[in-house]
Amino acid sequence: MGGPRVTDETVNFIRQAWLTLKSERNPKPSAKQVLALAEALIQKHDIKDIELPKIRKTQQILLDLGKNHRKLPNKEKLMQGPWSMATLLKYALPAHSLPAVMYVWRYTLITGETFTIRQAKWVSRLCGFGSNPQVPDAALLLWLSAWDYAKKEEATLVSKRAFDTLEDDLQSMFTAFQLATIWKAMYGDKPVLHAFSTSIPYSDDGSIMHEVIHPLEYYNALYNGTISNDRDKELHRLLAKMPSLASRGPVSLEVWIAYLIWVTHVKQRTEWALISATQASKVIEKLREWTVEVRSFKYDPNRAKPLVFASKRDETEWSTTPDLPTPTEALSLLTEYANERGPK
Repeated sequence: MGGPRVTDETVNFIRQAWLTLKSERNPKPSAKQVLALAEALIQKHDIKDIELPKIRKTQQILLDLGKNHRKLPNKEKLMQGPWSMATLLKYALPAHSLPAVMYVWRYTLITGETFTIRQAKWVSRLCGFGSNPQVPDAALLLWLSAWDYAKKEEATLVSKRAFDTLEDDLQSMFTAFQLATIWKAMYGDKPVLHAFSTSIPYSDDGSIMHEVIHPLEYYNALYNGTISNDRDKELHRLLAKMPSLASRGPVSLEVWIAYLIWVTHVKQRTEWALISATQASKVIEKLREWTVEVRSFKYDPNRAKPLVFASKRDETEWSTTPDLPTPTEALSLLTEYANERGPK
């Protein structure tokens, strides 16, 4: 009458799915949303030993999670807030790790992500195991590792379970081939029951596609099957076929970061949602062409006026110093495509 017994492993899987969905935009994921994600993960990873409960049992599990979350000490709750240097007064970090934390914070800022105090704590612990996060590729990989650990730590807190990081530790210390080998030796064909891991999107020439992985929660939902957007999946496929920015010759870190800032800006504009995948790929292509054009750009204080980020000219227009390069062709193309409302 009551259905099959819900195992501790199943309950923990539900907790992970709930926390994966939980965000500032969706602070209280519904039982229906959680079950949809859990089912998608089961199918994606061909998990055999998890039998999901009915919606009423899932609602009860989520109710308990909500209660446990409300009972957390304020210091733990506040760790989900945004990190800044000011938070060091209450949440101190080792001084030697601060450059890495700042570089990862910078990366999340320019890509429109939230960098939490808990993530900063994990960055400070993990930064010695990877490359210099001053470079966007390394910053992304370090942030994703910290994101995984932070999510699992929060799941442990709200579920009152022992904190087990074996899966994350293995992923941090082994290559994909080595990890698959040691996992098979240890557990056979049992899949990794980890809802938080993110697949890294690579272009066909082997470069990380920073343009598509952000926002991270949206990217994960798109490939976990909890949301559907054929245009964005097609855009990802088109970008993977294009020559990457790294393949076009040396680009300074200064210009690379400027490129990521403009990509984030373009994706956050209302016009972005109105255009087709092909048109969106052409806008990105224009941005990449612009980056190649300005890759040797250096600010010359003897030639230019003092750098002003934005100064108001009148009620409708903003101006920036003429020596600060702007991807006008890409922005104009975006507006043109949006006015067309996609392909005829």
